[in-house]
Amino acid sequence: MKTFCDDDIKEYMKNDWILELLQKEEKIEEKNIRTNVWLREMENKRMIYEQVYGDILKSETKRKVLDVGGGYNSLTKILARNSDYTLVDFLAHGGNEYVKKTFMDYNIKWIDGDWYDAVLDENYDIIIANDIFPDVDQRLELFIEKMLPNCGELRLVLTYYNIPKFYLTKRTDDTELMTFLSWDGEIMGLKLKKYLDRIENTSSAELDDMKSDFSSIYRNRRQVSYIRLLGDRQM
Repeated sequence: MKTFCDDDIKEYMKNDWILELLQKEEKIEEKNIRTNVWLREMENKRMIYEQVYGDILKSETKRKVLDVGGGYNSLTKILARNSDYTLVDFLAHGGNEYVKKTFMDYNIKWIDGDWYDAVLDENYDIIIANDIFPDVDQRLELFIEKMLPNCGELRLVLTYYNIPKFYLTKRTDDTELMTFLSWDGEIMGLKLKKYLDRIENTSSAELDDMKSDFSSIYRNRRQVSYIRLLGDRQM
């Protein structure tokens, strides 16, 4: 497990190769797609992207990859060239018509819907969820239980707050207003302990320490931790 801090960005910025690759691959139609703009303009997101996707971008071995909520950016094309790539995403951040055509051109399998309802294969080498759980989707345990039997490795970038953070939200199926409280490090550590024997290079004490680590690489002061879990295909 790794909880990112400013020093990680400084180290990455010594060689910002993700930005160089973006500039090389970017098409004019992609410039205003929100997920692409974020990656191009935010060095913290590029640092995380390098950690999670870097080996696939450089890979000569065509592994089978499932990316849940990964969105679209100019490097998605490379992921598709270098792997058997499936994306589960609502495409909430724009570029839909161009992106759909790109999916066809690059033979990207696209599931437009909720991962919970998706019918998946059972032999992914890598499953990825980057910055989805639990701040966007609190069904972390349900996700882990669904994905572990279907992969060799599960890569999760988890976001949470060790300061109180909450949102006023509205149900899409009703008029009810609800207050959504983000997870903190204490809840996160407790949930992850169930999978401790599967998490690479992590101790129980490190999970306990998540509640007291205020390291943040974002202006909104959220914590970001990267974990890799061993899937059933390697058990």
